[in-house]
Amino acid sequence: MRGMKKITVFFALLLLGVVGPALSAGIPEPDRNHTAPASPFVVGTPDFAVELTADGHIAGLILKRDGSRRAMLGETRLAGCTIQGPVAARALPGGGAEFEKTLADAQGHSCRLVERFLPRPDSLRWEIEIRGADAPWSTAVETTLRYPEPWRRLFWSPWGDSRQGRFLKTDVTENKARGILPDAPVGDWADPLVPMPFTEARLWFGAPAFTYDNPGLAYIPFQPDLFGIPLATVIEPESDLGLSLVLSPADPYLDMTLTTSAAGDIAFSRVRHRIQDKAALTFAADIVVHEGDWRGGLRWMAGRYPEYFDPSVPVADELAGTGAYSAFEGRLDEAKMKKMAFRTNWKASWDFPYMGVFLPPVGQGESWTRFGGGSTSIAGIRDYCRRMREQGFFVLNYFNVTEFGAKILWPPPAPRPLSEADQWKDANTFLYGKMRDAILHVPSRVRPESLKIYPKTRLDGPYYTWEGGIILDAGEPVYRDFLLDQARRHVEAFPESSGICIDRMDWLRMYNEQRDDGASWFEDRPVRSLNNSWRDLMSRLAPIMHGAGKAIFVNNHTKRIDLLRGTDGFFDEFTYRGVPLNLTALMGVHKTVLGWTDSAEDLRADPDAFFHKYLYLGVYPMAPYPDNDHSLVAGGWVEQAYLDYGPLLDAMRGKKWVLAPHACAVENGAAKANVFQVPGGYAVPVVFGGKNKSVRVALRGLEGLGTNAECSVLHPGRGKAVPAALTKRGPDLILDVPLVRGCAMARIRRR
Repeated sequence: MRGMKKITVFFALLLLGVVGPALSAGIPEPDRNHTAPASPFVVGTPDFAVELTADGHIAGLILKRDGSRRAMLGETRLAGCTIQGPVAARALPGGGAEFEKTLADAQGHSCRLVERFLPRPDSLRWEIEIRGADAPWSTAVETTLRYPEPWRRLFWSPWGDSRQGRFLKTDVTENKARGILPDAPVGDWADPLVPMPFTEARLWFGAPAFTYDNPGLAYIPFQPDLFGIPLATVIEPESDLGLSLVLSPADPYLDMTLTTSAAGDIAFSRVRHRIQDKAALTFAADIVVHEGDWRGGLRWMAGRYPEYFDPSVPVADELAGTGAYSAFEGRLDEAKMKKMAFRTNWKASWDFPYMGVFLPPVGQGESWTRFGGGSTSIAGIRDYCRRMREQGFFVLNYFNVTEFGAKILWPPPAPRPLSEADQWKDANTFLYGKMRDAILHVPSRVRPESLKIYPKTRLDGPYYTWEGGIILDAGEPVYRDFLLDQARRHVEAFPESSGICIDRMDWLRMYNEQRDDGASWFEDRPVRSLNNSWRDLMSRLAPIMHGAGKAIFVNNHTKRIDLLRGTDGFFDEFTYRGVPLNLTALMGVHKTVLGWTDSAEDLRADPDAFFHKYLYLGVYPMAPYPDNDHSLVAGGWVEQAYLDYGPLLDAMRGKKWVLAPHACAVENGAAKANVFQVPGGYAVPVVFGGKNKSVRVALRGLEGLGTNAECSVLHPGRGKAVPAALTKRGPDLILDVPLVRGCAMARIRRR
């Protein structure tokens, strides 16, 4: 038992004096209206304590503010496994406790599970460690809570759509009549900041898992059952109490789901992790108690894990503004574009000779044929970046770490007779001569009918993609090092570029069955997860770019916070739909989020509602721009809409969401509002105000402000800002906001 004394749990812990009955831990006596089960010991934090059973299950929550108790249950489960033999426990220095148990399933697999409950100043840390006993295997590793009296509680998670389970299926009008939804959705968009009653639901972490029956090629995150941050929050509105279960984004997740039930169950289930004797499988979570507000858990998580939420370079905030994805290199109407809040062009993917070779091994002035036609050179690309910077705009150059080549043939053709230095000029010769080991092959067990979206894709051959390119695994050293070399050359060649934007993260869902990362287990075999390939690559790529002051933006088809370490912002291809907009906005609470506008049709039904949701979530839509690729083009009536809203979008540049307790609320629900910290003060978008001429917004937690702050309001289509009144009422600052077209952007600046 690795040093554990074989003594009874209760007696040992009492003798050590670290954990024990509630009163021995300095916790007020529980509310006598609640019946407390007999718990052997309690682990306490400054604000709350958790009761634990003899086998290490959570049996109750005690609040120190009033001594009240909640009959909250929780445990770690390995699907299909049961405890074998006695559970050993010991006290840990500092007030924690550790449990060790043997688990086994019906197939004869077994493992040792160690759980630690550790008090922290602002949370209770819950760590688990799993080590197999013999041959590798896998099962779902579940972290679960059941909160009492769920019919009186609300639930929230950073989801793509707040309407889950029965609320997603029930008619919106009926929901509104029952007081479940505050308003009807706008198109397919529903406010993600609305806590909801507990319901039966299952959400995927970022994207559904790859399976042989449905590999999900060309995955687009439009489905509502997605969450992007492993965080689950329970709210007691009547007592202003919130509790969040926060999973560490630093853990190497493969696939995961979040399920809830009407009975108050919350369960995170991690799958496809290898249980083995060679290395322990570890995960960590925190239980956090906070105010009864959805912001509490997200605030704690962003503060605890800034490397996943904060940009690493200042230029990332400068790129904030409406964007473009265009190969256009001509002169822009600078004044008009700035009035539309335009700032950044992600240079559309046409400069390279073919995907993957973004900078051919040529000299500064030597030209090559672009995939998009015509020719270019390193000097020409640099000149474009310089001209854009001189106009006050920014360029992100195209990058991709999974897709390679164009018009790739399979089986491999005979190589062309090219010199070593010229092999890059032919995609097939270069691929099969240099990168063959990195090819991601289609498993033979994939259902053939699922491959039809890319007709050239065949079992055991490569996955095909755009323009006849194929998928490579960036975890293969030869391809990883090739990509890193191109990043170094980018830094040297384009000092006026602001960085890169990495496309097509949807392929990270796949598994490479011809490689072994030492940690993943798919069906019955070791594999390499492309999520792990990405993590390894980014640990090397980010220092190269950040060391030169350049940003890394991502087009994150797969919506997962754990893949964002080392990234600085988003250029999301799908924010014209509600779910991707919500997911990326919540992962980007401290980052610049540039979003996609598919066409003028995205605005036609209700231009005001289109801009309102972007302002509310701190996201910038694409601008009308010359030669925008599969997106909003310049000209027509839509330009006036952008000119109307451009000043409001400008006002939130550099935004960071204010996540202070109850930071923002509109009286009587007359509109929606959010509050962002921006350079010099705060920006408060007030949207969806309908026909109201004005609304009153209560603000809290705005540091450094008093009633003498300078307040003004911008309105769509109005040239000048107008003053707004700011008064003090208890803990709140009350902002009276006049509305035009149901909207305003209030600016509050320190005098």
